[in-house]
Amino acid sequence: MGRPMIRTRCTIRRWFPLVLILAAGSALLAQEQKTEYSGEVLVASLSGDINTGSADYLMDAVEKAQKTERILIIELDTPGGTLKDTQELVKKMLSAKVPLVVFVTPKGAQAASAGTFITMAAHVAVMAPGSRIGAAHPVMMSMIPGGGGDKGKGKDKDQDAAKQRDYMMEKVTNDTVSFVVAVAKERGRNQEWAEKSVRESVSITSDVAVEENVVDLEAEDLADLLEKIDGREVKISEKTTVTLKTKGAAVVRQKMSLKQRLLNFLANPNILMILMALGALGVMIEFYHPGGIFPGVVGAICLLLAFTSMQILPVNWGGLLLLLVGIGLFTAEVYVTSYGLLGLGGAVCFLVGGIILVDPSAEPHYLDPTLSVDLSLLIPLVVVMAAICILIGYFVVRSQRSKIETGVEGMQGMVGAARSDISAEEGRVFVRGEHWKAVSTESIPAGSKIEVVRVEGLLLHVKKKG
Repeated sequence: MGRPMIRTRCTIRRWFPLVLILAAGSALLAQEQKTEYSGEVLVASLSGDINTGSADYLMDAVEKAQKTERILIIELDTPGGTLKDTQELVKKMLSAKVPLVVFVTPKGAQAASAGTFITMAAHVAVMAPGSRIGAAHPVMMSMIPGGGGDKGKGKDKDQDAAKQRDYMMEKVTNDTVSFVVAVAKERGRNQEWAEKSVRESVSITSDVAVEENVVDLEAEDLADLLEKIDGREVKISEKTTVTLKTKGAAVVRQKMSLKQRLLNFLANPNILMILMALGALGVMIEFYHPGGIFPGVVGAICLLLAFTSMQILPVNWGGLLLLLVGIGLFTAEVYVTSYGLLGLGGAVCFLVGGIILVDPSAEPHYLDPTLSVDLSLLIPLVVVMAAICILIGYFVVRSQRSKIETGVEGMQGMVGAARSDISAEEGRVFVRGEHWKAVSTESIPAGSKIEVVRVEGLLLHVKKKG
């Protein structure tokens, strides 16, 4: 009995220090790791919609900040954008391993709709005085198409369509609410207000946002921001807390790539409408005057860019069809005598098509209800396009009706000189720099001025020019 006990005690004495070391190491690992972030600060600026190009730009900025171990500051001023692109960006931000700061700037800027999600997903959310945040309700079609009448099957069909639309609206809204509440919970922000911003489209100013724990603080500008967040502790993960050292830090700005700038440029309804109009005019001019080449090439390029824009924006295909019909009517105006009716119809189709061309209610659910072609651009564009088409048509008709001035047919009515006496049987004349055989029903002496009456092959019938 004694020997086993002795062996056990020896074993305990031998392994006890190792057990203590392992236990202490586990405790240390379980504690939060605290580090400092200092040095250069990476800044990405976005002013405009959240779309494929701009979201890709911000996600690239997050990647670069992680690779270079820098603090990333996103200067934001946006009316909203697509829910799909916003979700991808927010997922990237929530999983970031470096401190992210979103700064809604300059004064008067907004973080509306999609901007609300992005701002709340930051480790530190800052707003300039006078800026605003909120109104994050997804946009969907609220109008119910008619055509069913007030009774019978038509009425039942409209009611079913209304119920289906309400169901889809509720489904999208609930999903969006879950998304924004999850983001607010992850960053320790006001979850109740986050839900209201989606369900009730609530929007608040910067000072109220600070009071209600929607954002962390206000700052006048970037320099003020760097000073105010200096020394602030940010929780990157459950085990990692970092201290920001930003006072007087050097600023490095992230620029958009050429591809991102192009996609961001094309994600604009007004640009899409201009490209459609220029493309249509280029192709029409080439059609009126074949061989011009330049108008046709420019028109084709503009149409290709317009089709690329349609892959980014939520396009209503009914609006696109109206635009194409309008272009067809403009073209027909040149060849059909309609006293301007076809041109007027083309202008109406182009105007209505432009109004409904971009539909913010289409998938993947836009968070910017203002996304549409601006009427202040659309109306002058339609007027100018109609005027150009009418002007082109005028020149085409005039050229078709003008007198032929080339070839044998163009010699009728031309004036020349008699090089010999001219009779009903023979004579010679000089017309258009050439000598011709000529005959006349009257006797014309040499040296007289003559006028060509008609042409028969290489024989001119002339008369004396009085």
